[in-house]
Amino acid sequence: MKRAKQIIARLKDAGFEAYMVGGAVRDYLRGSVPHDIDVATSASPEQVKALFERSIDTGIEHGTVMILIEGQGTEVTTFRTESGYSDNRRPDKVEFVNSLQEDLKRRDFTINSMAMTEQMEIIDPFGGKEDLSAGIIRAVGVPQERFAEDALRMLRAIRFSGQLNFHIEPVTKRAIIEHAGKIQSVAMERIKAELDKVMVSPAPRISMGYLIETQLNRFLPSGGLFELDWSGYTASKDPLSGWFYLLHQNGEPFSAIREYRFSNQDKKDLQHALEASRLPLWDNWVYYSFTERQLTIAQATSHKTQAVKERQQALPIQSKSELAANGRDLMEWTGKKAGPWLKEWTLHIEKAVVERRLANDKEQIKDWFIDEYHRHT
Repeated sequence: MKRAKQIIARLKDAGFEAYMVGGAVRDYLRGSVPHDIDVATSASPEQVKALFERSIDTGIEHGTVMILIEGQGTEVTTFRTESGYSDNRRPDKVEFVNSLQEDLKRRDFTINSMAMTEQMEIIDPFGGKEDLSAGIIRAVGVPQERFAEDALRMLRAIRFSGQLNFHIEPVTKRAIIEHAGKIQSVAMERIKAELDKVMVSPAPRISMGYLIETQLNRFLPSGGLFELDWSGYTASKDPLSGWFYLLHQNGEPFSAIREYRFSNQDKKDLQHALEASRLPLWDNWVYYSFTERQLTIAQATSHKTQAVKERQQALPIQSKSELAANGRDLMEWTGKKAGPWLKEWTLHIEKAVVERRLANDKEQIKDWFIDEYHRHT
């Protein structure tokens, strides 16, 4: 907030209006630490850039410039109005204005349509503070117009319901029901980003309830996924835990994984978590073979309560490279050249060490290996 105040002070010294806006104001009023503080100003992008030494044109066509102070960026956007949303996302026309109220009027919900001065005075033309106190998500102005401007706002309303534990007021909810089909015009990456935030929200079941009640889920890929049992889920900081909780109940989990375009690493972690969750017993080899994240995700449904990190740290080795004997030792002890046998026997040794049937000591490994090798060859 300090950097935002510095930016506002400089803009005001130059004769311009400037305010903190958006989610940061909402978070401040709720007693939360504001993140990603944005500034709105009457100055044009060129005028903003002229006042600061370092800036980045992050969205200058829409009036947004990022100001860098002490290596940290703050977005500064010129007051603007928008019109024409042929793709249900981006405005066809952006017009810079000198009115803060006109700028706030184009925003999504009343709780996000407040501004704050550097003296922490609130400017609230649409009743956002009252809605915030009442726990209400209400679109600014006519909700049908807000959702026509950006169809993702329907999903944002639902996400905020779980994130803030708020309810969506009836007129806004009705507009979501009427316009639900428009969510199909939104890029999958944007949809998944909102759903990821639902998964880590304090009350995801509220969001899931609204997804079903508004029938928005019917227009999402694998929409039936969100109608599955959510009652036993405990909120996690990792969105994959929420996805996993639903996917493990789904008969075709990999179809949904493809449709939502998870990263390759997330796909791998989900697939391995599904595999681990089906194992009846988690022994040392399981803790060794799967990553901490994969096992933590798998615990979302397995009812296991082991502290994964502690169990993994207590293992005799953390990776094959820590074995006291390697492939060259095995070849020396047998007089054989490298081949498939080498990988097979290294795995036997690795597993015996992890399972504590064999100490990770070179001489003991040698004695064990020679004995086992001669017994099986």
